[in-house]
Amino acid sequence: MKRQRNTEIESLLLRGEEVAELLGVSRAKAYRLMQRREIPVVMFGKSVRCPRESLVGFLRERTEQPTGAAA
Repeated sequence: MKRQRNTEIESLLLRGEEVAELLGVSRAKAYRLMQRREIPVVMFGKSVRCPRESLVGFLRERTEQPTGAAA
């Protein structure tokens, strides 16, 4: 019996296309960010993936707080 993949499970590793979709940027831009290691990646041979947690960290680091906000 073949097991069906549960589509509700979020992948731990994201492809460039998925990174692009989540960030709302082009696929080329997502791959450039990954190639420059601005977004940390995991390599599997020639395959490159972005850990979901790294993408969240990337966004947190770049999120600007309003001026005068309490820390």
